[in-house]
Amino acid sequence: MLTKALALLLCLALAVPALAEPYRVVEVADGNTITVEPRLGGNRVKVRLYGTAAPELRQPHGQAARRCVINAVLYKQVDVQPTQQDKDRYGRLIAVVALPDGTILQEMLLQAGLAWVYPQYCKDCAEWEAMQAEAKAQKRGLWARKGVEGKAVPPWEWRKTQKR
Repeated sequence: MLTKALALLLCLALAVPALAEPYRVVEVADGNTITVEPRLGGNRVKVRLYGTAAPELRQPHGQAARRCVINAVLYKQVDVQPTQQDKDRYGRLIAVVALPDGTILQEMLLQAGLAWVYPQYCKDCAEWEAMQAEAKAQKRGLWARKGVEGKAVPPWEWRKTQKR
C-alpha cells in the first residue's frame, strides 16, 4: 500500500513542471550576452540570447545595443528559458530571456532595430523576422542607414572582415 502511494506521488511530482528559478542580471557584456545569478544563491551563469545577433561592440550600433540591454535588465530579475540547444561553443547557456512584465529581451532588441534574427540558429522565428522587417521599414536603429556604410552589416559577416 505504501509503495503504491509513493509511486503515485512520484508520478505526480514528475508530471508537474518545476518552477522556474528567478535570476538577477549582474553583468551585460554586449547586446548578446548577460550574466545572471540565482536569486536564492548559487553560481553565476553566462547567457547567450537565443535566435538574435546584436552588432559587435566595435561595430556601428554595438554600444547602443549593449546600452539597451543594460537599461532593460541590469540588476533586475529575469526569467531565463533555456533552449534545447543548451550551450554554445563558448559554454554560454542559450536562452530566451523574459522580463517580469513578460517582455522578451530579444523582441525588445529587434523592435528597436538593434539586432538581427540569426537565421543560422533561430528556428521557427517568423514572428521575430516580422519584428525585424518592421524595424527596417521604420528605419530604426541599425536600419537608419546613416554613415559611410550605407547598410547594416550583420555581425557574422562583419567578423569576417576584421583582422585577428
